[in-house]
Amino acid sequence: MAKLVLTAENFAFGPIGKLLDVVDLLKEQGHELTFAGFGTSLQLAKNYPFDTIYEVDTDSSEPNLKLEEIISKADMLVSSMDIPSVKVAKRLGKLTTWIDCLFWFWDSIPEEVLNVDLYITERLMDDKTNEEKFASKIKNLVKVGPIIGKMGGGSRRNQVLISYGGGEAPYWYKEGRDTNYPSVMTNLLLKSINWSKFDKVIVATSERIASDLSDKFPNSSFEFRTLAHDKFLDELSHSEVILITPGLVTAELSFESGTPTIFLPPSNNSQYLQLDQFIEHGLAPAHAHLSDFMPKLELKGIPLRDSTQMVLKQLREFEQSPKAQKNVGERLSKLVADRDKWANGFITKGKEFVESLGGNGAYTTANKIKEILTANGFH
Repeated sequence: MAKLVLTAENFAFGPIGKLLDVVDLLKEQGHELTFAGFGTSLQLAKNYPFDTIYEVDTDSSEPNLKLEEIISKADMLVSSMDIPSVKVAKRLGKLTTWIDCLFWFWDSIPEEVLNVDLYITERLMDDKTNEEKFASKIKNLVKVGPIIGKMGGGSRRNQVLISYGGGEAPYWYKEGRDTNYPSVMTNLLLKSINWSKFDKVIVATSERIASDLSDKFPNSSFEFRTLAHDKFLDELSHSEVILITPGLVTAELSFESGTPTIFLPPSNNSQYLQLDQFIEHGLAPAHAHLSDFMPKLELKGIPLRDSTQMVLKQLREFEQSPKAQKNVGERLSKLVADRDKWANGFITKGKEFVESLGGNGAYTTANKIKEILTANGFH
């Protein structure tokens, strides 16, 4: 048994969601699991039975002595896109695994990350540019299929799941300061769609945003909740239809589960580009992209900070445009009402897509971590 320290970038629910999908399998291997993190990552981690959990802001600009102390006791660090913890682990000479679900997205990768003991990247988006740019520089690159959590079968419930993901990434953009996406979208969905045919509508997002939405819409029929990762998987896989921002984690889960999925407008730059790709590959027959109603943004090749601001600027314009909101609402209402017309195509294409990439990569990831540990004397 090895002592593993696990971290995930405090960027909405994407990195922590990927990490938890792998952690389930690492726990089965019998390792001692310690989580260190902050913000949205900590929110999901604290609902998982780690052996130990530490609240640590890994992105803090101050010397992070607490993080160093935690990692110093580890046999391996497993990081889901949390760069500061990798830098600490490499400096301390610890075995390090990097899980990267946005390999296609980066304009640069730090040297410490390029030199980890195991670099896991998913086969998903068109990543030829970054394959040519970075692959030869990465010491121990392993490509796997989409990393997806375990979901049970069973009958559907007469309910809808709406997911905004974590809704914010404090060092990049913050809800209420840089964007009002959750409240604007909730208002739009309440006004535009007749939900009376469903027994329940759950809106899943981060703790702070869920609380804020409950206060802003106290008399709505929506249930505003922050779901533990396993509970989220359960609700997603048993809903009649889901409406999601086009984040990678939830999209992959929808493909795997076969749950009819409507893609909401993107709330950040990676989602914008991902929805472009989903549409291009025929994976999003039901969508309301910003580019369907507003000028298309050309984000490819733009530095990440700049492309983030471009999307946030357009979202602010969307917030000020009753016409654009009305048009999105009408599109979404029609897609919910007519889901029998597109659902089967979505289900078929989504499952074919996941299989074409090699199936669920969570198992390969956990096995590769085990191989590295075994080769270094840990069992």
